[in-house]
Amino acid sequence: MAPLRKHGHGRWIGAVIAFASVLAWAVPAGASPANPYSSGSSGYDVSYPNCSETPPGGFAIVGLGGGRPFTTSSCLTSEWATAQKSTGTPAPALYFNTGYAGAYTRGIIQSACGNYAGPALAGTSKHDQSTYTTAWEIGCSEAAYAAVVATANSESPSMWWADIETGNSWSTNKIVNQYTVDGLSYEMQHIASTLGLAGVYSYPAAWDKIVGSGFIPTPPFAGDWGPTVTCTSSGFGGATVWIVQQGLSSSGVDTDSGCG
Repeated sequence: MAPLRKHGHGRWIGAVIAFASVLAWAVPAGASPANPYSSGSSGYDVSYPNCSETPPGGFAIVGLGGGRPFTTSSCLTSEWATAQKSTGTPAPALYFNTGYAGAYTRGIIQSACGNYAGPALAGTSKHDQSTYTTAWEIGCSEAAYAAVVATANSESPSMWWADIETGNSWSTNKIVNQYTVDGLSYEMQHIASTLGLAGVYSYPAAWDKIVGSGFIPTPPFAGDWGPTVTCTSSGFGGATVWIVQQGLSSSGVDTDSGCG
């Protein structure tokens, strides 16, 4: 399945942004959480393009957004209700769209992300410090917004995933994107007690173009989910592969397989 085919994930300007890795907030430093997606288990992921489609069953991952950050899927409630009826393991999860754009600072920075808590900025110019801080706050706010929407709709996911691909809005400056991803990672793990394990979806070529090959977020992730990898592949973010996206079901819904 071509990386940008992403039928089940939201699209903005023709495609989606995604990336996959997992870390529990309560896991001690240096320890990795166990992969909840058992080897050979099957499931699916859906979002707003799939509002009228029937999922194949198994574990479920439901798209929260409408194809870009700070939006909500028009059929989130119905798709989540269907996911809750699934007998797959683990329980249903959520994913949300991510990206970086200056426009995202216009009244949508979440209050929880107003005090920069990212990597040290010593040795950078005042201009760069401002740029990096803003990028971190944007990433943090995307996660915080997703949490607010999920809570408002009474979703209690087993996991939540940030979606990071080249099709969405990202800077050509990889350092700016790195700070955005750091902000995402920080906030997702900071409130993991509300929305479960924090994860990311991407694929190696997208990861390299957005943040650079070998980049590991601060705090780091523990597992990957992608469409162009296998369970034995090396993770794009320095982690192991937890889920592999297999292709489309007969009803046109993305199917996935666990690697635990």
